[in-house]
Amino acid sequence: MNALSSRRAKRLILTGVAGLTALTLAGCASGSGGGGGDAGGPLVLYTWAASEGDQAQWADFIDGAQAEDPDLDITVEGPSFSDYWTKVKTRLSGSNPPCLLTTQAARAQELGDLLMPLDDLIEKSDFDIENIDASMLSGMTVDGTIRAIPYDAEPIVLFYNIEAFEAAGLELPGTEYTRDQFIADAKALTDGDKKGLALAPGIFIPNAWSLADGVPAVTEDGELDLTNPDFVDQIQSFFDLVSVEQVAKAPEAADGSEVSQQAFTSGEVPMLIEGPWMYGSFADAADFTLGVTIVPSTSGEAAAMTAGSGFGIAANCDRPDEAFAAIESLTSVSVQEKQAEARGIVPARIEALPAWAEGKTEGAAEVVEALLADATPQRTTPTWNQVETLMTQYGVQGYRGELTAEEIMETIQNSVAG
Repeated sequence: MNALSSRRAKRLILTGVAGLTALTLAGCASGSGGGGGDAGGPLVLYTWAASEGDQAQWADFIDGAQAEDPDLDITVEGPSFSDYWTKVKTRLSGSNPPCLLTTQAARAQELGDLLMPLDDLIEKSDFDIENIDASMLSGMTVDGTIRAIPYDAEPIVLFYNIEAFEAAGLELPGTEYTRDQFIADAKALTDGDKKGLALAPGIFIPNAWSLADGVPAVTEDGELDLTNPDFVDQIQSFFDLVSVEQVAKAPEAADGSEVSQQAFTSGEVPMLIEGPWMYGSFADAADFTLGVTIVPSTSGEAAAMTAGSGFGIAANCDRPDEAFAAIESLTSVSVQEKQAEARGIVPARIEALPAWAEGKTEGAAEVVEALLADATPQRTTPTWNQVETLMTQYGVQGYRGELTAEEIMETIQNSVAG
């Protein structure tokens, strides 16, 4: 499971098994009702559907979509999230393949050959594409064509403990935050072994740090670019938060994201970079007031790495018009508002954004809106799992100052390319 998926799994909140009555799990056998199904039969959505949390989420989506279109008939099948990315390829090559698929923007390039270009269907149906977050649409675009319609657009943010900031006499950051000010605040909040920032291993958060300054790890053409000097400098500055600035502890390679999350919610560490989908979980676990600001940038201006998922149509689907009509309902404003309110996802539809603001601290929604105004999707390559694994392994030495970012990025680039 990659960094995003492990984080997202922790914020799925079960809404009760009652909602599951609307969701028919078709099972994983290729003959279980068909992917496209017989004409007039149910459409099959193949997705990550192994856990109760996943099933509850898809039940909510389908319930909401059926409120838009009472005739909509969708069944769901699929493995765990970690197995999905390999099993979807096998499933589509079997008999009676599914019509509807899910993908993350970060993995759209990897699944590009499996996903039908949607541009003609978008034009034919007069779908309001202008109301969808542009960064997510960019992430869902492969070879110049849109392959999925996103349902969420999650700009990575910096969470902070408002009471800790106030006790230290620090100004609360909002839609602007320079790295110089962030480091000064982190030092003011650091006291010996008690550090200002909690860190998790891997490349997900360092990548978000780099993209806050507009420097990607992967080119727009989908090429891994870890040895780009600008990216190396960004990663070195992130390593330096531990080895030079001493405002964070080096994570252990074996740490899961829950280690840094617990350090933050327990009040032990007052700052953490994470996805906004964690807001509800953090608010429930913490006994302090959550602050939300941008991932610090050199200029202090808001710019984000966005992560998110969406619905696409299998390239071999023989019912594309029906499938796209289903996607229209699944990604409608009302469905995304419901998901934002119930599960805390940041909706990809701009009109639905106010729903995410409900129950959040003052200024949180403004931060998310500012970040989405200048956002870049997390782009990955088919070898990204290797990148994540190697960064988890070698990154610890970077934080400790035992290896430079240049040495580590060159090692990972050469290992993956080789």
